[in-house]
Amino acid sequence: MAKLLVAAFGLLCSCLVLAGSAPQATPPKPGMEPLLSWLSGDFSSMEQAGYDSRFTSAELRLREIWPGYQGYRWVYAEQYLTLRSIRPFRQRIYRFSPAPDGRILMAELTMPRAIDFAGAWRQPALLDSLTPQQLSLRHGCEIWLSRTASGEYAGHTRVGRCATDFGGASTLVQHIWIGPNSIRLLDRAYDNQGGSRWGSPGEGYVYLRRSSERGH
Repeated sequence: MAKLLVAAFGLLCSCLVLAGSAPQATPPKPGMEPLLSWLSGDFSSMEQAGYDSRFTSAELRLREIWPGYQGYRWVYAEQYLTLRSIRPFRQRIYRFSPAPDGRILMAELTMPRAIDFAGAWRQPALLDSLTPQQLSLRHGCEIWLSRTASGEYAGHTRVGRCATDFGGASTLVQHIWIGPNSIRLLDRAYDNQGGSRWGSPGEGYVYLRRSSERGH
Protein backbone atom coordinates (compact mmCIF):
# COMPACT_ATOMS: atom_id res chain seq x y z
CA MET A 1 0.00 0.00 0.00
CA ALA A 2 2.80 2.43 0.88
CA LYS A 3 4.45 1.84 -2.50
CA LEU A 4 1.15 2.49 -4.29
CA LEU A 5 0.67 5.76 -2.40
CA VAL A 6 4.21 6.91 -3.27
CA ALA A 7 3.69 6.08 -6.94
CA ALA A 8 0.33 7.89 -7.03
CA PHE A 9 1.84 10.95 -5.34
CA GLY A 10 4.68 11.01 -7.87
CA LEU A 11 2.22 10.83 -10.78
CA LEU A 12 0.14 13.67 -9.31
CA CYS A 13 3.22 15.88 -8.89
CA SER A 14 4.27 15.22 -12.48
CA CYS A 15 0.85 16.23 -13.76
CA LEU A 16 0.89 19.42 -11.73
CA VAL A 17 4.33 20.37 -13.05
CA LEU A 18 3.24 19.82 -16.65
CA ALA A 19 0.04 21.81 -16.17
CA GLY A 20 1.92 24.87 -14.95
CA SER A 21 4.94 24.71 -17.24
CA ALA A 22 5.79 26.72 -20.33
CA PRO A 23 4.78 25.40 -23.79
CA GLN A 24 6.44 22.02 -24.37
CA ALA A 25 8.87 21.93 -27.29
CA THR A 26 8.63 19.44 -30.14
CA PRO A 27 11.10 19.16 -33.02
CA PRO A 28 10.57 22.12 -35.37
CA LYS A 29 9.51 21.40 -38.92
CA PRO A 30 12.36 21.70 -41.43
CA GLY A 31 12.51 24.09 -44.36
CA MET A 32 12.15 27.46 -42.63
CA GLU A 33 15.71 28.73 -42.91
CA PRO A 34 17.16 31.20 -43.61
CA LEU A 35 13.81 32.99 -43.21
CA LEU A 36 13.57 32.68 -39.43
CA SER A 37 17.18 33.73 -38.94
CA TRP A 38 16.47 36.86 -40.98
CA LEU A 39 13.30 37.52 -38.97
CA SER A 40 15.21 38.11 -35.78
CA GLY A 41 16.86 41.25 -34.48
CA ASP A 42 16.49 45.02 -34.41
CA PHE A 43 15.43 47.00 -37.48
CA SER A 44 14.83 50.71 -38.11
CA SER A 45 13.35 52.94 -40.84
CA MET A 46 15.41 55.90 -39.59
CA GLU A 47 17.58 55.99 -42.71
CA GLN A 48 14.55 56.07 -45.02
CA ALA A 49 12.91 58.83 -42.96
CA GLY A 50 16.12 60.85 -43.25
CA TYR A 51 15.86 61.25 -47.01
CA ASP A 52 12.10 60.91 -47.62
CA SER A 53 9.79 63.18 -45.60
CA ARG A 54 6.77 60.96 -46.34
CA PHE A 55 8.09 58.44 -43.83
CA THR A 56 8.38 58.58 -40.05
CA SER A 57 11.31 57.02 -38.24
CA ALA A 58 10.09 53.79 -36.66
CA GLU A 59 11.60 50.70 -35.05
CA LEU A 60 10.85 47.03 -35.58
CA ARG A 61 11.90 44.44 -33.01
CA LEU A 62 11.65 40.70 -33.72
CA ARG A 63 12.36 37.89 -31.26
CA GLU A 64 11.74 34.17 -31.63
CA ILE A 65 9.80 32.66 -28.71
CA TRP A 66 8.49 29.23 -27.62
CA PRO A 67 11.18 27.24 -29.48
CA GLY A 68 9.70 24.23 -31.26
CA TYR A 69 6.26 24.45 -29.64
CA GLN A 70 3.88 22.19 -31.63
CA GLY A 71 6.53 22.03 -34.36
CA TYR A 72 5.93 25.66 -35.39
CA ARG A 73 8.24 28.66 -35.19
CA TRP A 74 6.91 31.67 -33.28
CA VAL A 75 8.10 35.28 -33.48
CA TYR A 76 7.13 38.20 -31.25
CA ALA A 77 7.03 41.48 -33.21
CA GLU A 78 6.85 45.00 -31.83
CA GLN A 79 6.78 48.28 -33.76
CA TYR A 80 7.03 51.76 -32.31
CA LEU A 81 7.97 55.26 -33.37
CA THR A 82 11.63 56.00 -32.69
CA LEU A 83 10.68 58.92 -30.44
CA ARG A 84 7.90 56.99 -28.66
CA SER A 85 9.40 53.69 -27.62
CA ILE A 86 7.18 53.18 -24.58
CA ARG A 87 3.99 53.06 -26.64
CA PRO A 88 4.13 50.50 -29.51
CA PHE A 89 1.68 51.03 -32.36
CA ARG A 90 1.69 47.35 -33.31
CA GLN A 91 2.37 44.14 -31.37
CA ARG A 92 1.88 40.74 -32.93
CA ILE A 93 2.94 37.14 -32.67
CA TYR A 94 3.58 35.34 -35.95
CA ARG A 95 3.40 31.58 -36.38
CA PHE A 96 5.38 29.95 -39.20
CA SER A 97 4.91 26.56 -40.85
CA PRO A 98 6.30 25.16 -44.12
CA ALA A 99 4.42 23.68 -47.07
CA PRO A 100 5.67 20.79 -49.25
CA ASP A 101 6.06 23.14 -52.23
CA GLY A 102 8.68 25.24 -50.41
CA ARG A 103 6.42 28.10 -49.39
CA ILE A 104 6.12 29.17 -45.75
CA LEU A 105 2.83 30.16 -44.13
CA MET A 106 3.00 33.18 -41.83
CA ALA A 107 -0.09 33.39 -39.62
CA GLU A 108 -0.79 36.57 -37.65
CA LEU A 109 -2.05 36.37 -34.06
CA THR A 110 -3.03 39.00 -31.53
CA MET A 111 -2.65 38.81 -27.77
CA PRO A 112 -4.94 39.98 -24.96
CA ARG A 113 -3.93 43.30 -23.37
CA ALA A 114 -0.96 43.56 -25.72
CA ILE A 115 0.35 46.70 -24.02
CA ASP A 116 1.13 44.58 -20.94
CA PHE A 117 3.84 42.88 -23.01
CA ALA A 118 5.40 46.05 -24.44
CA GLY A 119 9.17 45.77 -24.32
CA ALA A 120 9.18 41.96 -24.37
CA TRP A 121 11.77 42.04 -27.16
CA ARG A 122 14.33 43.17 -24.56
CA GLN A 123 12.67 41.56 -21.50
CA PRO A 124 11.47 38.11 -22.62
CA ALA A 125 10.26 37.35 -19.08
CA LEU A 126 7.27 39.64 -19.78
CA LEU A 127 5.89 36.84 -21.97
CA ASP A 128 6.11 34.20 -19.23
CA SER A 129 2.42 34.56 -18.43
CA LEU A 130 1.35 34.28 -22.08
CA THR A 131 0.49 30.98 -23.76
CA PRO A 132 -0.39 30.17 -27.39
CA GLN A 133 -3.90 29.26 -26.26
CA GLN A 134 -4.55 32.91 -25.32
CA LEU A 135 -3.81 34.20 -28.81
CA SER A 136 -6.42 35.07 -31.45
CA LEU A 137 -5.77 34.20 -35.09
CA ARG A 138 -6.47 37.00 -37.58
CA HIS A 139 -8.41 34.88 -40.07
CA GLY A 140 -7.77 35.90 -43.65
CA CYS A 141 -4.56 37.76 -42.80
CA GLU A 142 -2.26 34.81 -43.44
CA ILE A 143 0.63 35.35 -45.85
CA TRP A 144 2.26 32.68 -48.00
CA LEU A 145 5.94 33.55 -48.31
CA SER A 146 7.89 32.39 -51.36
CA ARG A 147 11.58 32.66 -52.22
CA THR A 148 12.09 35.07 -55.10
CA ALA A 149 14.74 35.08 -57.83
CA SER A 150 16.68 37.69 -55.85
CA GLY A 151 16.88 35.32 -52.87
CA GLU A 152 14.55 37.25 -50.56
CA TYR A 153 11.15 36.08 -49.36
CA ALA A 154 7.98 37.87 -50.42
CA GLY A 155 4.24 37.52 -50.01
CA HIS A 156 0.95 39.32 -49.37
CA THR A 157 -2.48 38.76 -47.91
CA ARG A 158 -5.27 37.84 -50.30
CA VAL A 159 -7.33 40.78 -51.51
CA GLY A 160 -10.57 41.15 -49.58
CA ARG A 161 -9.72 38.55 -46.93
CA CYS A 162 -7.96 40.49 -44.15
CA ALA A 163 -10.57 42.55 -42.28
CA THR A 164 -9.90 45.83 -40.48
CA ASP A 165 -12.04 48.53 -38.88
CA PHE A 166 -9.35 51.19 -38.65
CA GLY A 167 -9.57 54.59 -40.36
CA GLY A 168 -12.82 53.94 -42.21
CA ALA A 169 -11.44 50.87 -43.99
CA SER A 170 -12.97 47.40 -44.06
CA THR A 171 -10.19 45.36 -45.65
CA LEU A 172 -6.41 45.44 -45.61
CA VAL A 173 -3.83 44.13 -48.05
CA GLN A 174 -0.40 43.65 -46.50
CA HIS A 175 2.78 43.06 -48.52
CA ILE A 176 6.09 41.98 -47.03
CA TRP A 177 9.60 41.47 -48.41
CA ILE A 178 12.24 39.86 -46.18
CA GLY A 179 15.97 39.80 -46.82
CA PRO A 180 19.02 39.11 -44.65
CA ASN A 181 19.38 42.76 -43.63
CA SER A 182 16.07 44.44 -44.44
CA ILE A 183 12.32 44.05 -44.16
CA ARG A 184 9.93 46.07 -46.32
CA LEU A 185 6.30 46.48 -45.27
CA LEU A 186 3.55 47.90 -47.46
CA ASP A 187 -0.07 48.26 -46.29
CA ARG A 188 -3.07 49.26 -48.41
CA ALA A 189 -6.51 49.66 -46.78
CA TYR A 190 -9.84 49.92 -48.65
CA ASP A 191 -13.48 50.61 -47.82
CA ASN A 192 -16.49 48.49 -48.84
CA GLN A 193 -16.66 50.25 -52.20
CA GLY A 194 -13.04 49.50 -53.00
CA GLY A 195 -11.89 53.06 -52.38
CA SER A 196 -8.45 53.62 -50.90
CA ARG A 197 -8.63 54.82 -47.29
CA TRP A 198 -5.05 54.74 -46.00
CA GLY A 199 -1.74 52.99 -46.46
CA SER A 200 2.03 53.17 -46.51
CA PRO A 201 3.60 55.88 -48.69
CA GLY A 202 5.41 54.94 -51.90
CA GLU A 203 6.66 51.37 -51.93
CA GLY A 204 6.34 50.94 -48.18
CA TYR A 205 8.46 51.25 -45.08
CA VAL A 206 11.99 49.86 -45.34
CA TYR A 207 13.36 48.64 -42.04
CA LEU A 208 17.12 48.09 -42.12
CA ARG A 209 18.89 45.80 -39.71
CA ARG A 210 20.92 47.88 -37.29
CA SER A 211 24.51 48.16 -38.48
CA SER A 212 25.94 46.25 -35.50
CA GLU A 213 23.99 43.18 -36.66
CA ARG A 214 24.70 43.36 -40.41
CA GLY A 215 25.83 40.14 -41.97
CA HIS A 216 24.68 37.96 -39.07
